[in-house]
Amino acid sequence: MTEVEQHAGSTVIPSRERQVLVLDLSKSMLAPLPDPEGQSPEKQKLEVARTAVYRILENAESTGASFGLVTFTESVRVAVPLTEIRRENLPYIESLIAVLAPSGRSAIWDALAVGADLLRTSSGGVRGSLVLVTDGWDNASTRFEVRDPNKPAPAPSNKLDLLPYILPADSAVTLRVIGIGSGAERDKGVDSTAMNQLLAELTRRSQELNVASSFTYQEVVTGTQLFSQMVNAFLDIDLEMPRPLDQLHPEELAKHAASAARALKEPQQHATVSRLSGHLASSGAEETYSELPTMEVDVLSTPSGIVPPYLRERYGPLGSVIEAYLAQDYTEAIERLRRSEGQLPKITRLYWEARICFARAEIVEAARALLEAWGEAERLPSNSRGRIIRRLALLQARMQNDKETETLVQFIDETDGRLTRIDPKLHARLNDLFQRLMELRGTYQLAKVSGIDEGADAAQNHETAVEAIFGLLQDARLENTSGDPGVEGALDFIEICLAEMR
Repeated sequence: MTEVEQHAGSTVIPSRERQVLVLDLSKSMLAPLPDPEGQSPEKQKLEVARTAVYRILENAESTGASFGLVTFTESVRVAVPLTEIRRENLPYIESLIAVLAPSGRSAIWDALAVGADLLRTSSGGVRGSLVLVTDGWDNASTRFEVRDPNKPAPAPSNKLDLLPYILPADSAVTLRVIGIGSGAERDKGVDSTAMNQLLAELTRRSQELNVASSFTYQEVVTGTQLFSQMVNAFLDIDLEMPRPLDQLHPEELAKHAASAARALKEPQQHATVSRLSGHLASSGAEETYSELPTMEVDVLSTPSGIVPPYLRERYGPLGSVIEAYLAQDYTEAIERLRRSEGQLPKITRLYWEARICFARAEIVEAARALLEAWGEAERLPSNSRGRIIRRLALLQARMQNDKETETLVQFIDETDGRLTRIDPKLHARLNDLFQRLMELRGTYQLAKVSGIDEGADAAQNHETAVEAIFGLLQDARLENTSGDPGVEGALDFIEICLAEMR
């Protein structure tokens, strides 16, 4: 897997608040992507890309970003006009994504031009982020071409030069190209030569115009790589888990669930779990405390170590701290954090202090800051604690190298974040199931340590509690009338944990 990145122009890079995905729907997208390690089944390129789009849409809805989707075969179609993703329009947009069907050839250059049109401003400039995902060569464009200034002038052509069209003056553009497969031979993957030429010419032009720009090219060869790179292109972060809950192979899901169950069965070795009780999710009421923007405590690392160039614009005072942290300049990160102290919520400052100190191997200082953060979290209104408590628990689990608790928290957090758009009653039932699963720790331990006389009763009480949760779980399956795969994945996870707790 290779990556090329080129930056040009001024230092002001556009925000990802205006995001357009340009997606290849040629017939070759029906081909499967291999898994060289044999850890998960092969999936069609389109199937992986569609799942990535769902995750991208979820983030756009939570951050208030505008998202557009352009698809192309030998013709180009605006599948989703650039629009603010909101809870009320998300189901309709997802239904449009679900019916995408590949056919024909690839009009890549024409599609990029249409994507730029969605980002065009009243001044004529193009402002925002373009992400191109393709596995082929341009063989069907009728309106645009990419010209090579180092070659003799082509014969008279009716096609327009793509470069000035997508990068005119007064622009601020990021373009990320994700190429599927190896482009050494035609029809064997993306045309890497043409993509590198496109980025080189865009870089040259942006330097001439002195406009803000950022261009990257990434080749992927597996389904996991494709999913991660597509999501990273919009979220700027590497995923905490290689795939979301509903993308895990059953064997992987079982492995994760069994690991999480150990955190419930062994409280002495997994003390962090006890802090989660009662704080699995907010009550559903409007939060009175918010660590805006919502992704500020989720930045873990960056693809290939490249620091996103617009963190300050997106995250405000915290952006410069995250910028230094991701660049692994932890001394500068802590200094910037201290300078921003008066502008950040106390719990945000303490969380990042713990995180930076941990990265600097200052374990005592990290533990002190995290302990203070826990104290601040307990002072928050109960309906505002859920997400923050989980973030603190996740950091503590990492600091203690507690993989079982880390897995448990990740699944709880993913369920809550992934399923906020589902029916409120079903969402509440899932949260209740996780809460009851946590409470099984008590009856499990009692059955485990009780003496001969009390052991039978304790074991029976624990089994009764397990059976009660199984009943509620089956009710939740019946309530999932839409067949949401995220819900099914969460229920499968809980069921495996229950089996481990018997």
